[in-house]
Amino acid sequence: MSLLHAPRLPVDDPGHPPATPWRLFGWLATRRKAHAAAVLISAVFSLGLVPVMPIFLTGAVDDGIRGRDWAALAAWAGALTLAGSVAAVSIVLHHRLTVWWRQDAEYRVLQLATRKTGRLGSQLRQRITTGAVVSVGITDVNSIGRAVESLAPTMGCGAGIIAVAVLLFDMSAVLGLTVFTGVIAVAAITGPLLRRLQARYRSYRDDIGAITGRAADIVAGLRVLRGVGGEDRFNAAYRRDSQRLKTSGFGLAAPGAWIDAVSEGAPAILLGAVVWMSARLVASGDITVGQMVAAFGYTAALLMPVRWLMGTAMTLIQGQVACAKVCEILALPERESPRDPLQGPATGADLHDPESGLTLTPGLTAIAAADTDAVAEIFDRIAGLDPSEATFGPVPVQRMRTPELRHRILVGDHDAYLFAGTLHTLIGGPQARSAITAAAADDIIDALPNGLDTEMDNQARTLSGGQRQRLRLARALAADAEVLLLREPTSAVDSHTEARITERLTDYRLGKTTAVVSASPLWLGRADSVAFVQDGKVAATGTHAELAASRPDYRALVNRELT
Repeated sequence: MSLLHAPRLPVDDPGHPPATPWRLFGWLATRRKAHAAAVLISAVFSLGLVPVMPIFLTGAVDDGIRGRDWAALAAWAGALTLAGSVAAVSIVLHHRLTVWWRQDAEYRVLQLATRKTGRLGSQLRQRITTGAVVSVGITDVNSIGRAVESLAPTMGCGAGIIAVAVLLFDMSAVLGLTVFTGVIAVAAITGPLLRRLQARYRSYRDDIGAITGRAADIVAGLRVLRGVGGEDRFNAAYRRDSQRLKTSGFGLAAPGAWIDAVSEGAPAILLGAVVWMSARLVASGDITVGQMVAAFGYTAALLMPVRWLMGTAMTLIQGQVACAKVCEILALPERESPRDPLQGPATGADLHDPESGLTLTPGLTAIAAADTDAVAEIFDRIAGLDPSEATFGPVPVQRMRTPELRHRILVGDHDAYLFAGTLHTLIGGPQARSAITAAAADDIIDALPNGLDTEMDNQARTLSGGQRQRLRLARALAADAEVLLLREPTSAVDSHTEARITERLTDYRLGKTTAVVSASPLWLGRADSVAFVQDGKVAATGTHAELAASRPDYRALVNRELT
């Protein structure tokens, strides 16, 4: 990549980042080492030159004005103009390079987080809250970008302060020691304030994640909340979270105000001390008037670097907290690739979970259970999402490669996320239209202005809950997996629509393994076999008629579904 051209984003491979916040931050800032070096060097010329500009005043006053040498005055003025021009050009170049540097870091964080969430798949919601994930993409990415960007002024301002201290030491050891002591004092004062600010910002960031998650839950289930009268309760919880967030925000004000006061007041006090001492040195003949003017200029020019350093310190703290949140997501456990992977069995093999006793064979298996969450855990074991002793034919599921497992076994959640885009893109696959028909979703497509080319927003919120559920089912069917595990795929549709779905899905999935968690008689009566699950174990298997005749507890579950 040329240093004068923007980086090509996204990158092909975002890399493998370290696991701790500060190391992650340093890793993000140094992915493009030549670019980072160019940014820091340009910062030295653009920001580091500004505080040392008064050096030209010394020669202009002593050689030009006091010595009445107009040629010397012109030479010093020309040198000042040239240095100012170099600084101006460096500022323009520095700003361009810094923006690209920041964009690269931000986009890399997004790619890392997206890659991780993609690998976790349906396990993501079991590992972390929605608010935590959303906040990384909205809040933390920007905080990390600003923190990376702040490294440049930190380098430039630091170089300027060191240069001023050296020049003052060369002029007078007393003046140099005064500036050096003042900088050390500012660091000693602000250190505890920065640690206090870091702790409070960490709490503030946690509250942002909590309230974002609460808002996402309310929006996602708004219709249901209104239907069961729970809207007021969730609104009250959101108000409590909002007040806690406001309190945390106010908690940031005190250390932030003290840091601002130090950044504004300390340089002014230092300036007064330098002027007073330099005047005494001029009176005693230890330094010239030109040097006194330069000493004033040096110290006055330190006002901006010190103020910027205080600001960048707070920005770096926010970046460190944001990196910690990103590290939490990247550290979430995911399915490890087997050391000695095995090829999966031939098509049509049985799936068996020894922990529950469930065996799935080609055809439609209905699973009746009062606790559907326990069946979801069985599905996760069978699909290799959780560690287990499950087998696919003779092959242990844990020994199979992840890509093959994902291709052959699909878990279709009834509340899986619906991404924004056209319906054709959302459902995907060459069998999209036939899958839509099997899911009894033709009426949805026909009612939209552009059919499958209609653009939908996230979660297709303009549709009803039953319509969204049918689209999720169509997407799962269009994947054409060898084994399809469905959890209550028709819980939000009416009985007439459910009857059409059970009939069409059975024909659509003929010869393939399909398991449906449902206590609906429509599914139970259509299934080739029924597994009755209690406390996470298969209590009985057979046809719907056989279980209804022999198991009173099974009949009670089905009758409860009917009522």
